[in-house]
Amino acid sequence: MASLDGKTIAFVEARMSSELAGLIRRHGGVPYPAPVLQEIYLKDSPEVQQLIADTCAGRIDAVALLTGVGTQALVETAAAMGRQAEFIQALDQLTVIARSPKPARVLRRHQIHIDLMPPEPFTTTDLINSLDEWDLAGKVMAVQHYGGPNRPLVQRLRERGAEVREVTLYNWGLPQDQAPVLAMIDELTQGKIDAIAFTSQPQVGNLLTIAAGAGQEPALRQCLGRRLESAPATEPASEPAAAPGAVVASVGPVCSRRLREAGIAVDVEPEHPHMGNLVLALAEYFQQP
Repeated sequence: MASLDGKTIAFVEARMSSELAGLIRRHGGVPYPAPVLQEIYLKDSPEVQQLIADTCAGRIDAVALLTGVGTQALVETAAAMGRQAEFIQALDQLTVIARSPKPARVLRRHQIHIDLMPPEPFTTTDLINSLDEWDLAGKVMAVQHYGGPNRPLVQRLRERGAEVREVTLYNWGLPQDQAPVLAMIDELTQGKIDAIAFTSQPQVGNLLTIAAGAGQEPALRQCLGRRLESAPATEPASEPAAAPGAVVASVGPVCSRRLREAGIAVDVEPEHPHMGNLVLALAEYFQQP
């Protein structure tokens, strides 16, 4: 098994911090947790409760669930309204779409059927392509977002003739305690961290926002990435040297796209978008000659 060989791996994951730390230790690395997200639940919003009521009343034809935590929050909202059993029974009459294994696991836990799940890597494009053969004209379709709107998906659904009901079960806020993130940024700039792992696209903006608030964004950007740099012309010809920054690892294409949009190069991305594969890809990266 590939080993991280004592490398310090920072990560900004919040919800599954202990699981990711365990994977890093299992591969011989030193985990450095510094969460940049805080889930702010919106279960009590009238919008969410109205969707529950409309689903139970048969006014929804299909539902697209984009995240596991949002799917669970939707069920818990129905439970808080005293309508969980009614809500789950109503879902059995709908077309149920899970964007990835995360919402699918929640659906199976509650014995809710799944009509469609796109293939890996479970991107918005994969989901849109999977829906191409479905007749959506005139259908009322609820889309559960993941902390923010998915405009390409909503636009495509509307182009196909669907009436889209958007609902957000939570937002990604900044953590109340930002000290661990600021300490991580400081150690990154000192070269004490070998890699930083991103496991979702909202982490990118939050990290940059925290760094900017502390006046550290330029310094943070400077130390991210191990892009190869050619030796100066005045020095003897040699192999290109790696820049001194930390390796940037991304869990998958959605996260990688957000990093690149922010001007941050991605050094490591696993073939399959899972945390275990991400840590393994990092270990293999460090063992390259």
